[in-house]
Amino acid sequence: MLKLYSVFHCNLAFSMIPPSDYNEVIKRCYWPILDLCAEGYPIGIEMSAWTLREAEKIDPAFVRRIKELWEEGRCEFIGSGYSQSILPLIPAEVNRWNLEIGNEYYNEMLGKRPGIALVNEQTYSRGLVDLYKEAGFEAIVMDWNNPFQHNRFPKDYQYYPQRAAGIKREIDLIWSNSIAFQKFQRCAHSEITIDEYLEYVFSHNLDNGQRAFALYTNDAEVFDYRPGNGAADKGEFKRIKEILKRIRSDKRACLTLPSAALTFFKGDGRAFNIVRLESAEAPIVCKKQDKYNPVRWAVAGRDSVHINTECYRVYKNIKRLIEAGASDELSACFKEALCGLWGSDFRTNTIDEKFQSFQNRLGWLKLTTESLLEAGTGKAAFACAGRQTPAAEYQKQEMSAEGKALRAVIENFENTIRVSTGTVEAEFLKNKGSALKSAVFPEVSKKPLIGTIPHGFYEDIALGADYFSGHFINISKDGKKTADLKEIEINIDETDDAVSLSSVIPIEIGTLWKRFEVSKTAPRISVTYRLKVAGLTASSLRLGIFTFIPDGFDRETLWFETVNGGASPERFYLKGRTIAHDEPVSQSVSASSCLGATEGWVKFGDREKTVTVQTDKSKLFSVPMLKYIDSTDDKFFLRLYHSIGEVDDTAWWVWRGYNEVSFTVTAERNEKA
Repeated sequence: MLKLYSVFHCNLAFSMIPPSDYNEVIKRCYWPILDLCAEGYPIGIEMSAWTLREAEKIDPAFVRRIKELWEEGRCEFIGSGYSQSILPLIPAEVNRWNLEIGNEYYNEMLGKRPGIALVNEQTYSRGLVDLYKEAGFEAIVMDWNNPFQHNRFPKDYQYYPQRAAGIKREIDLIWSNSIAFQKFQRCAHSEITIDEYLEYVFSHNLDNGQRAFALYTNDAEVFDYRPGNGAADKGEFKRIKEILKRIRSDKRACLTLPSAALTFFKGDGRAFNIVRLESAEAPIVCKKQDKYNPVRWAVAGRDSVHINTECYRVYKNIKRLIEAGASDELSACFKEALCGLWGSDFRTNTIDEKFQSFQNRLGWLKLTTESLLEAGTGKAAFACAGRQTPAAEYQKQEMSAEGKALRAVIENFENTIRVSTGTVEAEFLKNKGSALKSAVFPEVSKKPLIGTIPHGFYEDIALGADYFSGHFINISKDGKKTADLKEIEINIDETDDAVSLSSVIPIEIGTLWKRFEVSKTAPRISVTYRLKVAGLTASSLRLGIFTFIPDGFDRETLWFETVNGGASPERFYLKGRTIAHDEPVSQSVSASSCLGATEGWVKFGDREKTVTVQTDKSKLFSVPMLKYIDSTDDKFFLRLYHSIGEVDDTAWWVWRGYNEVSFTVTAERNEKA
């Protein structure tokens, strides 16, 4: 017998629903769900606390009815936080605020907090498990199809609740299913018959045993309404009722609430096995097909890069205000506002009126927090006066007996410039836009760790190209490629701290100023890009590109590590994997995935050494993308990209003027090495 459950996701923040339609959506899309519950069809209903509050303002009776039906056990309320945000792309502290504020509102309006959370947009990372548990959730609802693609659990796992492994904790897991909810939608929209649909549903039945299966776990607003087009008198909820009626009358099935799938299988050996939903190939897991991936909210959409940059800046402002003693009331106001502004729907197909309101609120929050900080600048400056930085201390140790800073060795050859500072030995290609030919950090390894891999290094013809580091690539929607790999003049400047190599590079889309800094005090090298464009439209825009030199690493113990929205780092080992975040999904979708790197860094290492690449997302937001191949000639290929722009069905942005971003590479020996 199949225990069939559903979760209808109600979202008034939906990017294409205007506020003027909210009342219509509640009437057409939300009330019919409650009517089904009242008629004995158990259904899970999920809303962000923001949507629940908006619904209460418009129709208080609707929220009261949810509360009544939940108390009677006819429906089950599922939580998600204050706003629907893509948690793997957002700092852990903001995610905590989001879940905590959401629970406070749920408790206030519904009299209790939900025990189950629907993972927002079904976009998951391992670190989120710990946050959901901290917030008091006992279970999450997450997609089966995409985690299975890379982890290949036993297929029977999809029919039973399992337990998702976090960093330090675990959480009960109820499966959603992308294919199943798409089938349900097609049937409700009369694209397939009810008989065809039920044939699919009952293909999951076990004749002599019990299974659980998700009928539907997606949007409520797509029935008898069309986001972007408004009301649709198509009788789709009547058809949904007929589907549920047919299922209820069939002895092979039992309609149930999501939590019942948890309680029924307690003690069953097929249930509650520990599973990892993420993988090295997909550290951030999404629902549906590959075009639906975290890149859409990170660097595509309606200028998501600058939106995310501003949110990071405001986040830093709020943290500083809290540290400076801001009142609890003021802090709570700012936290709630920021959580709302990090909502996913502002980063996709947002309609003008919603986007304008969003920009106004973001501008208000930024200006208000900055003004408050400026009012306290004098105190902050006084507190920091006379403080000695570690870098300055290190520099003192590097002084010669005469009290002068050690001079770097700078050699200028036909096509290269070599810089040796004692802590870094770096070569740059003058005929390739100052791309980094090699970087050696003598205190860490005598071999180059990042740089350029020349054509012919790999026997595998698929890797038969030059692979540079520190360059810039733009690919337009029509496939036209622009790079900075050309012969240039390089200006060299030396200070007590570093050697700087700077250049101005005219490129087809504008002008690029690029500056490398080679440290004299630490095993560190950085690159800064300043790009000026007149009207750059949505395209793939990647920089901070670093190619790792295989001879410098132990392939057997090679790993990468970052933080994807959780409180702790997530580490993945690379041997035997194939990762291609940078590759297009189709002609209209320019990338397949990315990392969150919500603390601004990604680390790579083996048993002896670690290389950290860091950026400041409050200066300009970017997301890392990885490419890794275990080459057929027993060498690996590992490359890191940082994207500040991509193309998909949501991308609609134009850049004018200047943007600047920096990336710093630091190497160190591992303590246990």
